[in-house]
Amino acid sequence: MKNFDKYYDFIKDEEARSSVRKIADKVLYVSKNYTAAVTEFTNPYVAELCIPVIKNYDVNFELFPSFENGERKVFVLYPDYLESINKDEFITGIRVHNRSKFKKLEHKDYLGALMSLGIDRNKTGDIYVYEDYADIVLHSDISDYIIYNLDKIGHNKTETEKINVNDVSFKEQEHVVLSITSSSMRLDNIVKHITGKSRDTASSMVKSGGVKVNFQVEDRVSAEIKEKDMISISRYGRFKISELCGLTKSGKYKIEIKHYV
Repeated sequence: MKNFDKYYDFIKDEEARSSVRKIADKVLYVSKNYTAAVTEFTNPYVAELCIPVIKNYDVNFELFPSFENGERKVFVLYPDYLESINKDEFITGIRVHNRSKFKKLEHKDYLGALMSLGIDRNKTGDIYVYEDYADIVLHSDISDYIIYNLDKIGHNKTETEKINVNDVSFKEQEHVVLSITSSSMRLDNIVKHITGKSRDTASSMVKSGGVKVNFQVEDRVSAEIKEKDMISISRYGRFKISELCGLTKSGKYKIEIKHYV
C-alpha cells in the first residue's frame, strides 16, 4: 500500500488537502469493513486528486453526477467484489416547488433555505433552478428531514418531494454574459476587467490567494487563462471563460465570460 503523505503535501490549498484526506479516510473504511459508503460533495479539482488514492485500495467507485457542468460531485464507494452498487441508497434528489405566483426564487434563495435548516453544505450537491421549482442532489439520509421541514422560502410557500436522481433536471447554473477586451490572457489582467479594479488591485487579489482557477488557488499573476477556465474571485463570484472571440483591430482579445449568479 502506498504512503500518500508526500502526495498530500503536494496539494497547496489547505481546504482541498483536508477534503482529500477525509475522502481517503472514507475509502479506507470501505476497504477494511467491506461495506459501501458515500463521501461528502466536493469540487471537480478535489475529485480528480482523490482518484489515484481510491485506486490504491480494493475499492470500486462511481463519481456522481457525470453531468458535464456539474460543480459538486460525490463518490459512491463499494468493495471491489461487487460489480455495481445502487447509488439511490446513498444519493437522491428533491424537487422544491415554488407555489408563489408573484416571486421567482433564485439559487441563493434555495441555498439559504437549506442552510437555515442547519444542513451541512457538504451533504448537498448542485441546485438546478427553473421557473417554478428547483432540483437538488443530496445525501439520501437528509432528504426526509428537508421534506418535512422545508415548507416556505422567505414568504413563498413551497412543497418538497423526493425524486430519483435519474429524474433530476440537470442544467448549467443561471448566469449573465459579460463581454470584455483584454490586452493579454494573464490572470491579473482578466481579474482587472472582471472586477473593474486597477491592475495593481487585481494583482494584490491574486497574490493574496483570493483567486482560484479551476477550483484551485492560483497566486501567479502571470498565469495564462484559457477558454473554458473557471475563475473564482473572493467577494465577486464565479466566472467562466466561455469563448475567445478573436482579436480586435488593435490586437486585443475579445472574450465572452459567464458570470454565475
